[in-house]
Amino acid sequence: MELDETYQQINTRFEDLIFNGGILNKAALGILCCLCLFLLFFALNKKLKRQWNSTFFVLLCAAVFLWSWSTLIAEFIQPGSDVAALLHDLSLIGILLIPALLCVHTKRQVSYKEMHLVPTLILFVPSAFFLLVILKELLVPGSLLFIPDLSGALWIEPAFYVYAAVVLIRAYLLCFNVFYQMPRHMRSSTGFVLLSITAFVLLLVFNVLYNSSIYEIIPHNRVMEILPPTAATLSFFFLIYPLYSAMRLMPAEDVIVTSRDFVMGGLSTTILVLGRRKQILDWNRKDWGKDYPLPKPLYREPLDVYRRRIAEQNPSRVSKYDNNIITIVQDGGEMHFLMKTREVQGEKRRFGYVLEISEITQVYTMLRLFEEIAHFDQLTKLNNRNAYLDYVQTVISEENMPLLVFVGDVNGLKQLNDNYGHIVGDRLLVLIADIISEAAPEGAFIARIGGDEYVMLVPNGNKEIADEFVKNVINLCSLAEMEIIGTPSISWGYAIMDSVEQSYNEIFENADAMMYMYKKGRNQFTSSGIVPD
Repeated sequence: MELDETYQQINTRFEDLIFNGGILNKAALGILCCLCLFLLFFALNKKLKRQWNSTFFVLLCAAVFLWSWSTLIAEFIQPGSDVAALLHDLSLIGILLIPALLCVHTKRQVSYKEMHLVPTLILFVPSAFFLLVILKELLVPGSLLFIPDLSGALWIEPAFYVYAAVVLIRAYLLCFNVFYQMPRHMRSSTGFVLLSITAFVLLLVFNVLYNSSIYEIIPHNRVMEILPPTAATLSFFFLIYPLYSAMRLMPAEDVIVTSRDFVMGGLSTTILVLGRRKQILDWNRKDWGKDYPLPKPLYREPLDVYRRRIAEQNPSRVSKYDNNIITIVQDGGEMHFLMKTREVQGEKRRFGYVLEISEITQVYTMLRLFEEIAHFDQLTKLNNRNAYLDYVQTVISEENMPLLVFVGDVNGLKQLNDNYGHIVGDRLLVLIADIISEAAPEGAFIARIGGDEYVMLVPNGNKEIADEFVKNVINLCSLAEMEIIGTPSISWGYAIMDSVEQSYNEIFENADAMMYMYKKGRNQFTSSGIVPD
């Protein structure tokens, strides 16, 4: 019996210590104070070493410390006293600053974009107003007479909750804007930020319920008495510590690599996102029309319409080598762009397309140089044998019939090279090439296919065009004169291909035979213009 009474007394003293003494709440507040101080100095040290951009996190720790410290001291002060009222106001000051600080810190944590001063100050204006209402008579009694006494107004508290809701929704949107664009293994840092925002949201929701009539109808007991302060302390703990964890895992200067704007905006390649109907939905550049010569696309503009707009702006053209290469003339120079479309699809359906626009000016210029070397005679600037073989494959079609085939050979080149050297012979070849180019009919293809051999192909040609050309060449040769050989000359022969059913090589041999008939002083002649079967 005495043992039961002793046990009952111990249990009663324990309950008084826990519930009436509030030891759990005091211990939790003390731990929260120590945590805030530790994280505050730790983050401040990181900032001074330029390892973290933690200004707003430090301010958040200071605000939570102000709340937890003033609430802890109030546990030891008699309720209703002036000191207790002062401590209550100080705890409110800490809470009023948290929404704006949390939103700004979230933007700093998950976005690489620079924070502008004016929007940031606007975010803090409501907090400043609520602080002035509290501080009007707290620190400077009798002053600030231009501010009406609103401390007892019924709308002040609801206005703060509305302001906090708007700011916290903004913070949520900032997080979700990058959360689903991150790889799964990189989402933990933003997840911690979301946990912090949610903890403060729960604190505000719980505070609204605690001050409403709903709390009054709940059956009260000793547990319900210590639940509100304990829940508030836990909420602040889950507000601060996850933010620290997020910064430790991935400081703001590292999080930027997961941002869509940063990744797409940092690409040298221009990206256009197209829908399934090839309508432009998104793009990555911001310097359209300024440092970047292509026009800015329009939302939902069809791709073919956008390409027409490119063709209409400035002097521009589509490359004759590839329809996907666009050449734009700007400031007296040329810029070349390759437009490459790639389909984007999942396992079961097609989502759309991605169009990559790459500037290939240097590569394109180099390729054209190589192509000129491969397809143009460097001495006469006419087409060479490679270009001739390619052209023959494309020109033999019904729409080009009849095809006029000319074969020419410079007279006396070998003797000139043997007696006076190849430099003089090259001058003769250049002179003959200029004469042929000047006398050639419109649309003619001219090539030097051997040392002294020339070929000219004229689509839709006839005998009258051939006679006129030979006559013009003879006249131009008679007007030209070289110091050593006098008047240059070239022997010509031609044949007409009337149908694609005919053999091109046979037509060429006929022209070659005619040229041979007029070739003076040569017993043997073999042309290199025969096309391999």
